Amino acid sequence: MTATTAKGGEKSGMMKDALNRYFGYADFRESQAEVVERVLKGEELCVIMPTGAGKSLCYQLPILMRPGYGLVISPLISLMKDQVDALNVRGLAAVCVNSAIPPSEQEAALRAVAAGQVKFLYVAPERFQVQSFRHFLDSVRPNLIVVDEAHCVSQWGHDFRPDYQMIWSQCEVLQQMQVCAFTATATPAVREDIKSQLQRPAMAELVSGFKRPNLEMSVLPCRGKKDKHAVMERLLRTPQPTLIYTSSRREAENLASQFDLQYYHAGMTDQARKAAQDYFIRDACPTLVATNAFGMGIDRADVRRVIHYNMPGSLEAYYQEAGRAGRDGARSQCILLESYPDLLIQQYLLDLNNPPPELLVGLHRHLRQQESRSDGAACTWQPELVWPTLPAAKNAAQVQAAARILERLGIVQRTYVRASGSGRLSFRGRLDKLCREHAGVQTQRSLLLATVAAHLQARGLKVWHGHPGELADISGLRLDQVRRVLDYFQGDVLDWLPDESGEALVLTEAGQAPELNVDLSSLARKRRVDEQRLDLVREYCRSYMCRQAFIISYFGEKIGAWRCGCCDICASRSGKHVAGRPATPAELRDSRRILAALELIDGQFGRRRFLAMLMGLENESRVLQEHPAYGTMQQRGERYLEELLDALCRQGYIEISKGTYPVLELSERGSEAAQGRQELELSLLSAAKKTPRRKKF
Repeated sequence: MTATTAKGGEKSGMMKDALNRYFGYADFRESQAEVVERVLKGEELCVIMPTGAGKSLCYQLPILMRPGYGLVISPLISLMKDQVDALNVRGLAAVCVNSAIPPSEQEAALRAVAAGQVKFLYVAPERFQVQSFRHFLDSVRPNLIVVDEAHCVSQWGHDFRPDYQMIWSQCEVLQQMQVCAFTATATPAVREDIKSQLQRPAMAELVSGFKRPNLEMSVLPCRGKKDKHAVMERLLRTPQPTLIYTSSRREAENLASQFDLQYYHAGMTDQARKAAQDYFIRDACPTLVATNAFGMGIDRADVRRVIHYNMPGSLEAYYQEAGRAGRDGARSQCILLESYPDLLIQQYLLDLNNPPPELLVGLHRHLRQQESRSDGAACTWQPELVWPTLPAAKNAAQVQAAARILERLGIVQRTYVRASGSGRLSFRGRLDKLCREHAGVQTQRSLLLATVAAHLQARGLKVWHGHPGELADISGLRLDQVRRVLDYFQGDVLDWLPDESGEALVLTEAGQAPELNVDLSSLARKRRVDEQRLDLVREYCRSYMCRQAFIISYFGEKIGAWRCGCCDICASRSGKHVAGRPATPAELRDSRRILAALELIDGQFGRRRFLAMLMGLENESRVLQEHPAYGTMQQRGERYLEELLDALCRQGYIEISKGTYPVLELSERGSEAAQGRQELELSLLSAAKKTPRRKKF
């Protein structure tokens, strides 16, 4: 035995001893030991391990094995609280410092860290804006800095947080410390951006743990809400711990109401959200409907089923949410209900989150005008009142997205302000009547009423929001005169509601320029990235490749010929039971006709052109136009034929060649069925529906 081998074995033994002593585990999971060992050696790593793979332990154990404390930068207060509570339950001293904790408790926590009484200090990225905290880090240095949920650092990540990027320019002392990044989902492009934003281009990447053979992943095509309702009824007949994700708050509430379930979304009160979380954690067999606001830090290992009622916008988001199932290693289901209307919803959300450049220009101009009219005082940020004044904005959500982009570009920064005199103005009478009654009357009161009513009427607004200084500009009155008129008419002709304290957008030095001077080309790139992500979700739903192999390959983990063996694709190929309903006699007859039609042109054409031939829409190929089945299934409808073709591919009757131009080919099983030598058995995933027939006139 060489000295190196002995040394390696000794270190491995020490790591296992520490693992057992601190966490009670006998051995590491896949790749955990490698990460821990490399962190202990001082390497800087970008670690990509999915939800449930045990990535938190990979940085917690090295911190425990070293003297001093570790600093963990975490994006959500609820997430860091859950992790701190879990560590404290194990007897491992951990504290968090964030805006939800009183200043006296924050100071006590930092004193405990400085005294060596704490091993883990959790903070939000915003904490680095506090100068006293930066000085604390310089004097009491951590043994490791961990960037948790590191995809938030990247502008190409699905949960981008500008505050993460600002850390490295605000705190130079970080350059002298070991930094490791951890996240559950990051494509190769996102990983490169993480390293760039952390100013660690040489940071080593480690992608592993994405194989979850206990997760039975499936996609259930649904023709519409009736199909979805039928699928949900069938699934919920078997009670088990279940998490159902929807794409909107309204959808979550509606679905919960239909099936008498509890729901969770970010629009609920703190008390209601906490009650929903407690129910999901403590109930023996909970079923919760939620938006993507639910999940981070929710540590329940026995979730047996995660259902995506709506199509997600990216594979990153999908695998992170689906990965909350089966964290105890037991068999669990991950079911995605695919429906064309969901694709339209995601495209709509994509438009909202990628506002046009003219909206950014308009918002920047609005903020400059607001700041000048309020004598530099910050006004509370209320996008629902701003968006009607911006012609390029579709709604308040798109204005909010534009504000986030200006923040990312360093044009504005968010802050908290006390009431600064701005407010909301609405008239009790009809605007046209006010204009007629007060136009031409040369009094301060009539001037204000007539000019402001005309201003609102011309813009189609019912409510005006801003500083009284803006009303002075509109009416030609002095600011003190405007205030007197508002007081005089308050509660009679008009309602003036002053803003309360709250969040504000403040222009930075770069934002003070008369024109928005930024490179907007990155916005077009981000939109393309988001479109590609959505296309990949659609491709995942339509693919006949092993579900997990498709996702794992996307994230860049090398898997070779590995297949999960339990998803709907793998199960159908191996002859195992496939979830769904048996095809009706009419659907079986049509499926045989599809196989027979393909047999005549086996291996020559792809899916799109083959379906177009059956529908009588192919006009490029003489071979297809002269095919005896040309147009014979037009009356069946495209979506119906797509569903049958999907089922035939999924269950191994038809294969898709792997080439530059993928084509449809009959498998041996499909050829036997087409020639009637083998019985055709087919499971469909949508609810049963009468076979479409040609209308008679």
